Amino acid sequence: MSDTEKNIRVSQIDFGNAKQSLKLESVPLDILDEGLIRVRVEAANINPSDLLSIRGIGQYRHNHQTPRVPGFEAVGTVVESNHTKFMLGQRVLVAASGTWQKYIDVLPENLFHIPLSLKSGYACQLYINALTAWVLTTEITQLTKEDVVIINAGSSAIGKIFAQLSSSLGFRLIVVTSKPKDYPYSVTHVLDAKINLATQIQRIDAPKPNVAFDAIGGKVGSQLSKTVCKLGRFINYGTLSLEFYEPNFFDFIKNQDIKFNTFFLRHWENAVGSISRREKFMLMLEHFIENQIQLDVDRFVPLHEVLSAIDLIEDESKVLSGKVVLTIK
Repeated sequence: MSDTEKNIRVSQIDFGNAKQSLKLESVPLDILDEGLIRVRVEAANINPSDLLSIRGIGQYRHNHQTPRVPGFEAVGTVVESNHTKFMLGQRVLVAASGTWQKYIDVLPENLFHIPLSLKSGYACQLYINALTAWVLTTEITQLTKEDVVIINAGSSAIGKIFAQLSSSLGFRLIVVTSKPKDYPYSVTHVLDAKINLATQIQRIDAPKPNVAFDAIGGKVGSQLSKTVCKLGRFINYGTLSLEFYEPNFFDFIKNQDIKFNTFFLRHWENAVGSISRREKFMLMLEHFIENQIQLDVDRFVPLHEVLSAIDLIEDESKVLSGKVVLTIK
């Protein structure tokens, strides 16, 4: 690699609005530290967690320090390595903080081999949402055809993954979405998020869920809990509402003997270790490819137009059909 090669990156100088806290930089590439692998990034997607970390909301202000490079997952090619398992030219998924840049130096445990045939928009989505959905369904709850699962945020990227896994893994799924008539996947039932959920389940004589996956928290999550049968399970894996559960939430959970858990991918990673995490990822990747699990892309946006990409995502008048993916040339 040339000594004059530059790294183009998005630098977050502080927490707050993206227009004030982000800037595009061109900086010299440092000498690669021993033990790290340099990856030339092709594409990096924009997740809700990226936007929360830029604004410094909740746990993200405590877990990250500025200045920093945003982004938590990407796809790219190995361009420099002293590690025997990662050779020049190999295509990899990067599962590490700081992916919104042309080159990223990564520990080997945060890289995963992927086939050359996978398109970049698909490959860069194979970690945060995909692995979360896979671990929740196959390890945390170990779902079978006897299980009835209810999810909110059904039209989100991870909601669409749950819908496809219900078909490939065989569990029954009830989806809650604000646009039930437009839901693109065939599932057991689709409920309208704007109408009382328990009432809808009774009206259509749907089976009562024994497992709930809550991505929203707050009042919406509290309403979801009212649909779960006695002795069921309720797992919160996100707080899109940025609100606490209603005061009576935990009383209801306790009275119904519903087992309540939270799931954060980062905590699961630390608990199982790098070897188990890699094995789980490879099982997921094989299943996704074999069962043609879709990971939708709405559009590709060049890295230098990152502010326009964020504006597009945050514009509530826009309806996106998939992820907005940053590309680096």
